[in-house]
Amino acid sequence: MIRFSKQGEQAKRNLTEQLDEFQWRRSYSWVLLLLPLLVSGVYLSQQDTFFPIRTIQLSGTFQYIDQKEVESTLQVFIGEGFFSLDIEQVQQTISDKSWADSVSIRRIWPDRLNISIVEKQPVARWDNEHLISHKAVVYHANTDAFRQLPLVHAVNTSPEKILSRYYQLAIRFDALNEKLVSVAMDSRGALDIELASGLKIKVGRDDIEYKVERLATIYQQQIQPRRDEIERLDLRYSNGFAVAWKKEVLRDRSEASLWRNTNV
Repeated sequence: MIRFSKQGEQAKRNLTEQLDEFQWRRSYSWVLLLLPLLVSGVYLSQQDTFFPIRTIQLSGTFQYIDQKEVESTLQVFIGEGFFSLDIEQVQQTISDKSWADSVSIRRIWPDRLNISIVEKQPVARWDNEHLISHKAVVYHANTDAFRQLPLVHAVNTSPEKILSRYYQLAIRFDALNEKLVSVAMDSRGALDIELASGLKIKVGRDDIEYKVERLATIYQQQIQPRRDEIERLDLRYSNGFAVAWKKEVLRDRSEASLWRNTNV
């Protein structure tokens, strides 16, 4: 039988306690050394003038945004602390510019701020004071310089849906060698479209795809040859469509102002 003396056990416990105390003291010493550095770092990072921002660098393709205006707006952030600068406030300041699609901001040690701006890309006019972007975002803009863009507008319908409808119809009429320049949906959901030739087409709110396809089947043979004589087409009929002739054509022919075609 093996026996341990009480003195040996006591020595073993003392050694263990000494090792534990040494390890605790070593950890505590590291905390004492690091604590002032941490406190100093937190304090300095909260000081507005600690490592002030001296340079703000803008990057991006500025086709619509006034770069000088943005630079002037950002002047208020020059001198802000490198760490204390409110990045969200800077981003919001630029995002408020109607032409800004996205903004990314990066701090560059020790005193520089890099701001990259991506502009919205207009694809259509929404009305006389707004454009709609490729992401279907409607934003305020001077539309005078964008009269070449189609007019896409809707009431009680999201910009995404009406823009998608425009793309669908534009492809369909492009196949007929016609350019679509206006797509508008009223509060009842009734759709009106207009071609570059000036021809207006009332589609209505029901069976839009079917009505347009029905028109497409006879368009090049029966409509296109007389397109310059027609002011408006009305597709809101179950068994055909109506044609409103231009006034000068009616005067020359002494015809009625509305003719119903029931053979399509």
